[in-house]
Amino acid sequence: MLRLLLSRGVCAGALAFAPSSLAMAQQTLPTIEIGGVRGKPKPVPGENGGSGGAATGAAAPGPNAGSGSSVASRFASVPRTPTEGYVVHNVTTGAKMDVPLRELPVSVGVVPRQVIVDQNTTLVQEALENVSGVQSNNTDTAGYNFNIRGFQVLNFFRNNLKADGFNFDTANIERIEVLKGPASVLYGRSEPGGIINLITKEPLGAPRYVLEQQFGSFNYYRTQWDLSAPIDQVEGLAYRVSGAYQNNGSFRTFQGGERVLVAPVIAYRPTEWTDFTLDTQYFGQRAQSDVGIPTIGPAPAPVPLSRSFQEPTDPIDSSDNVTVSYRFRQNLNEDWKVTNRFLYAHSSLQGVNLSASCSTPFCVDPDWQTLQRLTQTQTVSGQTFSTNIDLEGKFLALGGRHNFLMGLDYYNNNFSYYAGGGAGLYPINIVNPVYGGVPDYAYWDAIAGSGFKYHSSTLTRQKGFYVQDLVTYFERLHILLGARYDVADQTAGFSSSCCGDYTATQQAAIDARLAADTAVDTAWSPRAGFVLDVLPQVSVYANYSRSFGVGNGFSATGAPLGPQRGLQWEAGLKAEPLPGLNATLAFYQITKSGVPTRDFAGGPGAFILAGLQRSRGVELDVLGAITDRLAVTANYAYIDAKVIADNPFNPLNPFGILDPLIFGQQGGLLGRHRDNVPRHSGKVFLTYDFGDNGLGFRVGGGVTAATRAWGDIQNTFLLPGWARLDAFASYATLFEGHKLTAQLNLKNINNAQYFVGPDNFFNNFSAPYSSIPAKPFTATGTVRMEF
Repeated sequence: MLRLLLSRGVCAGALAFAPSSLAMAQQTLPTIEIGGVRGKPKPVPGENGGSGGAATGAAAPGPNAGSGSSVASRFASVPRTPTEGYVVHNVTTGAKMDVPLRELPVSVGVVPRQVIVDQNTTLVQEALENVSGVQSNNTDTAGYNFNIRGFQVLNFFRNNLKADGFNFDTANIERIEVLKGPASVLYGRSEPGGIINLITKEPLGAPRYVLEQQFGSFNYYRTQWDLSAPIDQVEGLAYRVSGAYQNNGSFRTFQGGERVLVAPVIAYRPTEWTDFTLDTQYFGQRAQSDVGIPTIGPAPAPVPLSRSFQEPTDPIDSSDNVTVSYRFRQNLNEDWKVTNRFLYAHSSLQGVNLSASCSTPFCVDPDWQTLQRLTQTQTVSGQTFSTNIDLEGKFLALGGRHNFLMGLDYYNNNFSYYAGGGAGLYPINIVNPVYGGVPDYAYWDAIAGSGFKYHSSTLTRQKGFYVQDLVTYFERLHILLGARYDVADQTAGFSSSCCGDYTATQQAAIDARLAADTAVDTAWSPRAGFVLDVLPQVSVYANYSRSFGVGNGFSATGAPLGPQRGLQWEAGLKAEPLPGLNATLAFYQITKSGVPTRDFAGGPGAFILAGLQRSRGVELDVLGAITDRLAVTANYAYIDAKVIADNPFNPLNPFGILDPLIFGQQGGLLGRHRDNVPRHSGKVFLTYDFGDNGLGFRVGGGVTAATRAWGDIQNTFLLPGWARLDAFASYATLFEGHKLTAQLNLKNINNAQYFVGPDNFFNNFSAPYSSIPAKPFTATGTVRMEF
C-alpha cells in the first residue's frame, strides 16, 4: 500500500505495482451469468463460465449425477447467436452469491465477450468505455489506472482475486465486471468508486478451436487463438488454451512494440458437486511507453498528436507477469457449499524514458517552445499471495428466504521499486523538433542514478472476516445486510540519494523496512440495502455502504498518512423491459476522506492530504437484446466530483514549486474538481444481425463522447471534450463445414482529436502533467476460423 503511493510520485514504474500493495482488498469478486432465464440459472458449477455461457454455482441435482451428456453440462457453452452474447440475467458480483441482478441493491456494469469481439478491443481500457462513469488514464503499455464515479481506482481483480500487472490483454477475458460503489464489506481495502474484475475463459463442454488473424493501420498485426476440448480419457476433465501474439506500430513517433499472452486452463469436475479449476497465465510486453504531450498553460501543447518528444534511441521497456491460481468448490448438500480460491502472481517492469522536466506551471521555457527533458528509469518487482474461503447456504427462516454468506480471506504482497534519474537536461523545440540530441550514455546515467536514486521495499498484508445475508420476503422485497472486520498492516523502508551520491541501494531499503515499525489499521465495513419489485419489469433499490481504503503513503517527513475512508448513499431503478434487456438507473453520493495528492515541493514519494472529496452523479447502463437480431450496449454518466473541505486554493502557486515569498504557499484544494472526470460522458453501440444461427451479415456502430475535463486536481489545465464514431461489419459462412468469419472494424471514423486522460500516475514526477493522445482513425481487418 505505502509502496504504491511512494513509487507513484516518483515515476511510472513505481506505481506500476501500486495497485497490488495499495489495494489490499483481495477477496473474491463473484461473477455474472450470461444467458438463461431470470431466476432460473443454468445448473453449471463454477464461477467464470465460458464464451457467453453461464457458471453460477447453483445447487446441483446430486453428488453422483449421471455421466454421458450430463458431463458437458458441468462446463459452460458458447451463445447460440452473437445477439444472445449480449444478454445478462444473473449476477453474483456485489453479493458473492448466485442471485438475479434485479434482486441486488447494487449497480454492476458488465462487458460481455461478444461486445469485446464486435468492437475488436484488445485493451481493457477500451472495453471499459462500455460501462458508465469509468474513465481511463492509461497508455497502450500501462492499463490499470482508472476513475470510477469520480475517484481513482487501482483495484484490479482476476477471477475474483487481486491481480498484479501493468497491462491486460483481452484474448483470454470472458467478460469484465465493474462493481460500483464501496465494496469493502466483501473485498476489504478498496476505493469507494468501485472494483474492476476480469473474468477469464474456462474450458467448454464441447470441442471448439478458434484461430484468427488481424491486420490494420499503423503496421498492426495480431494472431489470436482459443482452443478448448474435454479430455475423453478422464470423465469431467477439460482444458482451454487461449492467447495472442501482437506486433504493432503507432500513430505516435517512436512508439509501438509487441506483446504475447499464453493462458492455459484445466478444470476437473468429476460430479456436479465438485469443481477444481487451475488457471495460469504468462503475459510479456516489449514496447516503448508513451509519456504523452506536455502542458502549456491551460491546455496540452498545440502540436500534432502524432508528435513525440522522446528519441529513436530511447531503450525499449519490458514487463512480464506470471499468474497461477485455482478455485475449489465442494457442495456439502443441495443448499450449502464451500469455495476456496488461491492466487499467486509475480510481475516485473524495467523501463527507461525521456520525460518532461517542468519547473514552472507552464512546463516550457519563456520562449514558449523549449521543453526540458530528463532521462529516468524504473525497475519494479512484486509478488502477491491471495486466498479466501467462503461458506454459502440457502435456508428458510422467520418468514423469509435466506441466501447466507460467510468468509475469511488473506492477502500478502511484497514489493520492491527503484527509480533513478540522470543529472542532465536535454532540451527540444516542441514546434520544430530536432531529434538525436540525447547521447546513449544519458540513459545509463539515469540507470546509475547520478541525478537521484530512490529505492523502496514494502510488505502489505490483510486479514478479513465477513458475513452477509440476502433475505427475500413475499417474493418482492429483497433485503441485503452485511458487515466485515479487517486487520491490515504495512511496513515500508526507503533509501535515497541524489546529486552524484550513489549510496542508495535496494538492500538498504529492505534493511530499513525490517527495522521499521509496522502500521496496523483495523476497520468495520457495513453495508445495507433493499430492492422492491414494484412491477414485474421494474424494481426500486437503495443502499448504504462504507469503504475502508488503501493507505496514503507518507508525508515529506516520512510520517504515514493513514487509510482513506468512504461513505456512499445510492438509490435507483432496475428494469427488464424485454426478456433479454436490462437497465439500471442509479443516483449516488460518495464522500471520501484522507485523500492523498502529490506534494511536489516535498520531493519524490511525498504526499499531502486533500481534505474531504465528494462525488455526486447519475448513471444509466443498458445491455442486452432488443429483438433476436438487434442488441445494444449503452451508458450515460453525469458526475460532479470535487474537494469540499480543505485549505483555500492558491492559484499563484498551485503546485508549491514557485518561490513562496513571492507567490505564497501552495495552499489547499478547496473547490477544485477531480481530474479526468468529465461532467457528461457516455456511449451507445448497436448491432444488427441479418443472418440466422450466427451466419450471414452483421453490422454495428455507435458513438462515444465526453465533455471537457480538468487535467489535474489543481485545475490548471483542461482536456477538451470529444465525440468519436465507430462501426463494424462482418460476414460469417460455412467453409468445408467450419465457420469462417471476415470482419472489418473502423474506429474514430470522424478522426476526432482528443486525449484519453492526463498522465497522473505513470510519469507524474513533475507538474503539470502531460496528456495521453487518443488514436486517430484506424481500420482493422479480421479473419476467424472456428473448428
